[in-house]
Amino acid sequence: MTEQSGLVDRNLTQNGTIVTKSYGATDEITTLAAAAGAPLPGGPGEGPPTVDPQMDKRSTLKIFEKIGFGLGHVYNDLCAGVWFSYTLLFMQGALGMPAAEAGALVMLGQVGDAVATPIVGFLTDKHGTKRQWHIAGTLIVFLTFPMIFSLCPWCDVAPHWWEIVYFVIVILLFQFGWPIVQITHLAMIPELSKSQKDRSDLTAVRYSVSIVSNVVVYIVTWAVLRSRTTEDNQIGAGDAYRFRDIALILTLVGVSMSVLFNFSLTFTGYEHRRHAALQHNVIKGAGSQRNRDPETQTLLQSEQTDAEAAGSASVVANGNVGAKDDIVFRRPKKNFFKSPLLYQNALLYVFSRLFMTTSLVYMPLWLDERAFQPDPIQNASVEHLATVPLVSFLASFIASLVLKYTNKYVGNSLVYFVGSAISLSVCSWIALSKGSATFSTIQLMAIASLFGAGSSITMISSLCITADMIGKHADQGGFIYSAVTFTDKLITGVVVVIIESMKCRDRNDCPDYYRSVLAYACGTAAGLGCVTLATLVCTSSRRRRAQRTR
Repeated sequence: MTEQSGLVDRNLTQNGTIVTKSYGATDEITTLAAAAGAPLPGGPGEGPPTVDPQMDKRSTLKIFEKIGFGLGHVYNDLCAGVWFSYTLLFMQGALGMPAAEAGALVMLGQVGDAVATPIVGFLTDKHGTKRQWHIAGTLIVFLTFPMIFSLCPWCDVAPHWWEIVYFVIVILLFQFGWPIVQITHLAMIPELSKSQKDRSDLTAVRYSVSIVSNVVVYIVTWAVLRSRTTEDNQIGAGDAYRFRDIALILTLVGVSMSVLFNFSLTFTGYEHRRHAALQHNVIKGAGSQRNRDPETQTLLQSEQTDAEAAGSASVVANGNVGAKDDIVFRRPKKNFFKSPLLYQNALLYVFSRLFMTTSLVYMPLWLDERAFQPDPIQNASVEHLATVPLVSFLASFIASLVLKYTNKYVGNSLVYFVGSAISLSVCSWIALSKGSATFSTIQLMAIASLFGAGSSITMISSLCITADMIGKHADQGGFIYSAVTFTDKLITGVVVVIIESMKCRDRNDCPDYYRSVLAYACGTAAGLGCVTLATLVCTSSRRRRAQRTR
């Protein structure tokens, strides 16, 4: 028995033995095939072939095809890097917005993203292809992202409420296009994959390219901010146009990568692989009309007529190839809502994403906060706003490369635990340091490296666990990924607005506020991730024991 997520399918082979496979969330019984008098699927030329465990560990994609797939999320990653790392800094520093208003706008964006995610997941599974939706989402992001960091039109002469309305409209449109690209790109992983190795490799490459994209964000930011001639280490109104330049440069890079991604899908044979993945839901059984009772034959003929009238076959007779008695059945969609694995995977992703997002958002603010410390030699300069997060993402990139070669030998659950241990260690380091302590540059780089490695390991392993749960159910990939990412986006927005609303009005009243945020908020997310992992392992163990007793 091959374990992937818990769904059992029994195939009858040529020698009469039954092969049991697991690739989904709940038990599946082919009662429709039995009612039609057809044998269980899996014989010669019938149904999905039995998966060889050794073949499941081999990749069917070439390296340039994997890299080409990773390019499809570059623009989203560039936008996310700026959104999480510099939006609050831009609004508070360059625009002079109060912290509560800036936090509320970020929360609004996250809530809008969360609301759009399940809608996008439903629509992308029902209408069109993932590729078509990906192109539409990219266009929306292209039109809205630069407007967030551009100078607000008429804000100098209009009332203050006009600035709020402007950002609300632009941010909501941006947060509708962003999840379209994210969900469709994630949902292409099961479509392009023919083995578990394919899924692991595509997930690792996707995250590695994400790391490179964020490195590009910080390199561009460093190059633009380096042109400042003032000695002031604080971001001010004179830096507003610099954020606009950063957004335009990254938009040019991101759109170029999206074009290359669509070319790569053509060379990869995306349509062929997509159709092959969807064939998992087809059961083909051979039967004889004389072996069927008149009532069953009448039901099948009626069902065939209805299917032909609707334009899609639930049960189709293949008379055009001389096999009039062959019947094709569609597997019913799995109800993942009945599986606790869905909710546990969702929470696992939420806490890993929350750790990464919180560190992304508040590390630049912590570095900016350190400019008020009494020791001017060790204070963070403006360039540290780019170089320290850059080191973090370089560490993330190295960790993702290591994971690419270790996933053959180490389970995803153990990998997640290791990443959580690293995350908890760096949070403990910051928490145990004295509030007035000023970290040296080397210490800052070490902290950034641990944050990057911890977030990279937990993110990749949580996505791999989710991809394994989906297994062969590629037609439901959009729904699963939207369900998994929905809570993450909602909780992230709530956490940001809570943190910003608790901030002191006078910086001198809480000079180490953002240091505490990195220590305790990130540490809590990492700890809750460990607890969720423990429950996930227990659930998987119980399911395996239950299957062995059948």
